Amino acid sequence: MLSKEQLFDSGPAIDFRSGGGNCEALFYVDAGRDIADMRRDFSYYFCEGMYTLTLEGPPGTLVTLFGGFNFGIERGYLILKKKDDRQIWILHLEEFPSGRWATQEATSKSGAYEVYYQAAPNFRRNVSSVKWGAWWGGETPPELGAEK
Repeated sequence: MLSKEQLFDSGPAIDFRSGGGNCEALFYVDAGRDIADMRRDFSYYFCEGMYTLTLEGPPGTLVTLFGGFNFGIERGYLILKKKDDRQIWILHLEEFPSGRWATQEATSKSGAYEVYYQAAPNFRRNVSSVKWGAWWGGETPPELGAEK
């Protein structure tokens, strides 16, 4: 589940296209269902805000959030791999080191996971597609500017 939340420094998140309603919303993605273009399935996509993530599933569940449409890596990406059965909750999608795998041990609020983050400006605001499973060859995913 992706949650779109208001930016802390921008005032209330407002959707001016729908008469000024609140833009905070949840976007559910079923395990195994790739989403190439969130604009088609998420009516709040164009609202100003940042994403947080909740991920459930067994150990080994692997998902990538892309900053670009159609799984494009040009606007950054974040790969998560669950290490246990507990739910993962990530509030800050940009808090990880860029260009390398890192491990996050379980806490009282979240399960354990491995993460690979390829940084890009405003990634937490630009999540645009979701893909399940490994989509790259080799041990390390490509850097920005490299071919997929």
